[in-house]
Amino acid sequence: MDNQTLFTKLNQIKSLSEECLAVLSNSPTPKRKLSLAKENKKDEAGNDYILSIANKIKNCDESDQIEKEILDKTFSPGRVLLSFYICYKYFPQQGLTTGDIEKITSELRVKIQTPNVSKAISDSLHKYLEGNSTRIKGKPVVYNLNRKGAKYFESLLNPNEKK
Repeated sequence: MDNQTLFTKLNQIKSLSEECLAVLSNSPTPKRKLSLAKENKKDEAGNDYILSIANKIKNCDESDQIEKEILDKTFSPGRVLLSFYICYKYFPQQGLTTGDIEKITSELRVKIQTPNVSKAISDSLHKYLEGNSTRIKGKPVVYNLNRKGAKYFESLLNPNEKK
């Protein structure tokens, strides 16, 4: 089990135990405070893996090549696939939503808005990604890069190499 998954599960256990202790202590806790605390913890856990992915992009073995071939160019599909590729290579259990891609690209200072990420996926990148469900408005789909997508992204990273 990787550190990110372990951290997420331990946070879930912590929030569950705090909720149970609040119920057992018979102290009336306002529902609003509980829900805000849960949302904040969810945001913190969500930002942890987003920051981990952004930091890995900046510090991985291919970081110079990524900056030169992906981040310095305006080719949007390459920027979208970048986060999926890093997850594929370094965080294999982690899937990403279109909102996650927006946050990661924002951390990298090449922000792509969520609707644009979604459009890129539906237009040309769907063959390189696997989703956990069909697309329904308002319900996020968690995507993972497939093997074909990894090969395509590697060809974007190394455009001069012959196949």
